[in-house]
This record gives sequence, C-alpha cells and structure tokens, in this order.
Amino acid sequence: MQIVSIIFGVGAMLALFSIYQQKTRKGIILSKLSADVCWVIHYLCIGGIAGAIPNFVGIFRELVFANRKKHKWADHILWPVLFILINFGFAIRTFHSPFNILPIAASALVTVLLWIDNPLLTKVLSIPVCVSFMIYDIYIGSYIGIVNESVSILSILIFLIKYFLKRRNKK
Repeated sequence: MQIVSIIFGVGAMLALFSIYQQKTRKGIILSKLSADVCWVIHYLCIGGIAGAIPNFVGIFRELVFANRKKHKWADHILWPVLFILINFGFAIRTFHSPFNILPIAASALVTVLLWIDNPLLTKVLSIPVCVSFMIYDIYIGSYIGIVNESVSILSILIFLIKYFLKRRNKK
C-alpha cells in the first residue's frame, strides 16, 4: 500500500503543479480533475479519509464544471452549493478530529474558486487552501502531501511574481 500511495501521490503532485501554470479556467479544471483522482487513491492508501472525501467529490465537481461552457445544465449556481454541502455531509459522517475539517473547508473554497472565471484569483486564494491541506498532511503523516503543498505554494508565488513583473513591464 505504501508504494501505491507514493506512486499516486507523485502523480497528483505533477497534475497539481501544472494547475498554477495554466492560463485558462478549463486547463485549471482538467489538471485539478487528474490530481483529484490520484489524491483519492493516495489518501485511501494511508487511511486519510478526510483527505480522500473532498478529492472524491472534486472528481464529480470538475466533471460538471468542465462542461459549463458547453451545456446549460452544468452552468447552474446550485452546483457549487451542492458540492459544498456533499463535502460537509461526508465530513460530518466521518468526523474523527478537528483536523478533519481542514481539507473539507479547503475544498469548499476550491469549489468557489473553480466556479468563478478568474484564474488569477483562483491562484491567489489557493494559498490558504494549500496551507489547510499542509496542516492536515502533517497531522496524518502524508509526506508527499506536505511536499506537494510546499511546492504548490512556491509554484503559485513564482506565477504571481512572473505575472506582476510582466504587468509592470507593460506600463
């Protein structure tokens, strides 16, 4: 199980790292979908149910959100509300520790961020999401998760530096 958890953790990290370099909402969502599939397997292998829940729900969230531009049914405001409620419903059923709330609350913010069409805001507000998951990963001993969140924060900061330098140079 340990080897499987490491393999899928690395796969999730690679998919997540690509999120912060995406320029479109669709690219962000597809990268997040790939990462969610890998994180579900990783967290289940190490017994991190509270970490697996938001990633499992996230798979369906990204499938709906990826279809917003193509299909009217996927563009209804009730979708983000539904996904947030489902996350918290699962969290209540599996609650073991206050640390278990961190990935669920982070997922609620991710749901809102992926719903809005503002990739810059999505990246900036992903920092508290990463911090929440990092604390949870420390709690459950997911070393891959800790590395992932650290590198994700670094990747976001690199993107932001490049973004603001480019804007400043255009003036």
